[in-house]
Amino acid sequence: MRKSPMLTFSIEEYETRIGKLLKEMNNSGLDAVILTSDENTFYFSGFRSIVWCSKVSTPATLVVTKDGHISLITSQGGAHTAAYTSCVKDIRTYGDKSYPSYTDAIVSPLEERGLAKGKIGFEFGEGHKIHLNYTAMTSLFEKLAGAEKKDAAKALWNVRSVKSSAEIEIIRKACSINETCIMKGFSKLREGMTEMDLYAVIMSEYMLMGSDSALPLGLRAGSERYSQGNCPPSHRPIMKGDIILVDGGPIYKGYYSDIIREAVIGAPTAHQQDVFDVAREACYKGIETVKPGIPVSEVCKAVDKFLDESKYAPLNVYKNWCGHSIGVGVHEYPMLDTKTDEILVPGMVFSIEPYIYEENVGSLGVEENILVTETGCEVLTPSDSRLLIL
Repeated sequence: MRKSPMLTFSIEEYETRIGKLLKEMNNSGLDAVILTSDENTFYFSGFRSIVWCSKVSTPATLVVTKDGHISLITSQGGAHTAAYTSCVKDIRTYGDKSYPSYTDAIVSPLEERGLAKGKIGFEFGEGHKIHLNYTAMTSLFEKLAGAEKKDAAKALWNVRSVKSSAEIEIIRKACSINETCIMKGFSKLREGMTEMDLYAVIMSEYMLMGSDSALPLGLRAGSERYSQGNCPPSHRPIMKGDIILVDGGPIYKGYYSDIIREAVIGAPTAHQQDVFDVAREACYKGIETVKPGIPVSEVCKAVDKFLDESKYAPLNVYKNWCGHSIGVGVHEYPMLDTKTDEILVPGMVFSIEPYIYEENVGSLGVEENILVTETGCEVLTPSDSRLLIL
């Protein structure tokens, strides 16, 4: 490995990640893994590109073999970007005599080591996506026709789910930026401003505080908008009495924060306030349950038990699910649901977000980011999460 100007972490951090991956590969009997997603190439090599949204090409593919060799495959135009952002020494480009096609370059490290007919891990499973178009994927699988193609999802999550101290400090900063910027947005909100106006304020504050980018915010206000989950902001004016929901957060040095905060211009109805308070308490019931050594499912069961015993039990629209892990992906595994029995360990980071939806009343609740510690958990987003009355 080598240092590069835009590398987020130390070389030792990447060496540790690759070491853990090699251990997981050995446990799974994998001879190599081929990683094509933005999250995994960034996590294991530091590689960055602004064109991961492209449907035309894949900015880079990372190939890790069981002997610890790492190759990064990119276009000729992407070679300097790879050298400037990643820790990989072996950068291979395609489109010349050595590697005429992208997939020729991808399989080359395997062929050199006699692994092209081995057990090759791919991002097949839950929480992963292969970032190859159909033509490239077909070509790659044809070139690896003799290989046993395996799902590497569990091996990858076993490495990524527990964050290092360096990762935790970056996530902590992302959370601080998120809380500050949403509150700044609410402080500037006035009756008659549109959802897009508020969105622009918060997003600009993210950038001013040093974020790389941001998750597109779920931001909506008003009774006709309450049911539109994950809907982008509109040009609808925000009026007195509207509950305003902001859901999402910034990306800081490649890591996400994801919270929900809510506010109202004027005052909520007594019923809205009561529903919000119950949903908010459900979130903290989950947080109180978190401690190392228990199954993930116990957290969600605690949330569901509280809501099932409340007067709003029929409105628990996300029963059996209350959140997700978070890191270089906004939604990582393990999920906080009643089916997952993976054991909580220190260093895991989650977003807990139970909320209650009632038609014409609101999507009401909060979302907090928490860190599993040696003795319980730490709330990384400790700002006042009560319904803010503007």
